[in-house]
Amino acid sequence: MLNKKLFGIYVIFFLFLFPLQSFSTVSTRAENIPDSIISVSSGYVIVVDKQYQKLYVFKKNGSFTKVFEAPCSTGKNQGAKQSAGDAKTPNGVFFATKILRNPGPPETYGTLAFPLDYPTLSDKRAGRNGNNIWIHGTTKPLTPLQSNGCVVLRDGDLHRLLDLIYFYKTPVIIQESINWISQNQIPSAKEDLERILNLWNKYSMDGDMKSFDALYLPGAEIKGKKREELIRKFKSLRLINNHFLLQPRDVSILRQENTAIIMFDQIAAINSDNSFQGSYNRLVLERLNNKWYVVDDVAAPPTTIVASTDKSSAGTVPKKDEPKTDARGEVAALVNKWVASWKSGDLKTFRSCYAANFKSKNMNLNEWVAHKNEVRRRSKNINIRIDNLRITVDTINATATFTQYYSSSILKSKSSKKLEIKKIEGEWKILRETT
Repeated sequence: MLNKKLFGIYVIFFLFLFPLQSFSTVSTRAENIPDSIISVSSGYVIVVDKQYQKLYVFKKNGSFTKVFEAPCSTGKNQGAKQSAGDAKTPNGVFFATKILRNPGPPETYGTLAFPLDYPTLSDKRAGRNGNNIWIHGTTKPLTPLQSNGCVVLRDGDLHRLLDLIYFYKTPVIIQESINWISQNQIPSAKEDLERILNLWNKYSMDGDMKSFDALYLPGAEIKGKKREELIRKFKSLRLINNHFLLQPRDVSILRQENTAIIMFDQIAAINSDNSFQGSYNRLVLERLNNKWYVVDDVAAPPTTIVASTDKSSAGTVPKKDEPKTDARGEVAALVNKWVASWKSGDLKTFRSCYAANFKSKNMNLNEWVAHKNEVRRRSKNINIRIDNLRITVDTINATATFTQYYSSSILKSKSSKKLEIKKIEGEWKILRETT
């Protein structure tokens, strides 16, 4: 047995060779992830574990990091949702489509809700129905397995998702139980799904419709006017591909059992000023008899991006900003964050909603925030809600108009409000505010 002095020398020598910082680094790198995350190039992924009643958010920035974890409540009845009224939560890969403010009694629905796009095409093909599947809050104590099919969080936890959800872009994976794997482990189906994406892109560039159709589940091939538009698009892409490198970029692949989603950016056209128009695409796949087939594809409206004219080396097309899959949704999210921060008194977040050169009522940003701080100091029980939100948006400018209902201990009002909003360094900011 080692004596105490010799043991102390051994410990010091061991720590010299393997400092504690190394263990911390290894632990972070080795953080496990759900095997439903096949690959993600950037952004966030939300995963719900129905068995353990937990919601997780992972961020991809080089490696995956778990940035949020909270208890949740899912359907009263176990299993995947099949029909309306069965009190089951669906399984699959979904996307939030919008945000709802004050969707109902706060003890039931909280103050926020994110409707999901259930039923998806795969759900409908399988005969599953029902609607109004939300991620929403509650102000009463959270009880496991008590919802009618929604994913319910404590209201404070739900508000933390505001900055983590990008409409139609951030996947929400709902599973009976998560199978955790090492980040270094290659998930099953990764090679097959990547191969399908590469073939999908190749046949697009070649205009090979016969091979392109073979990637789709029989009966799910693109038809009608959409097919005619696709053929025209392929012809245009063939010309561009002779001079530029056209490869899917910002690729993410998610899987839930026999359904998979592949999301990516793709060059769609070239403008007269040598800039490209790019679109955000989503392929929906199903596995039948151990083979993956495309069953649907969705492309968002094109957006202009800058591109290199050098085809000789890979990666010469610079990445554009975050895909503009729903610019109106981004602006709506800003407006809702602005409302929530003012209502809660979070003036740091409230200030972050504005541009540095903001002007209103002859006040600059510092004066405006100081004015609002004074209003809050003199007021109690501030409540604010908006209605009839209307948004117009182009590449970098937007306006949001709505009816504002405001009440506090010293004032109650109803007014029409207009926010002039501008995209600055990739983020929407309020430039002007008028009533």
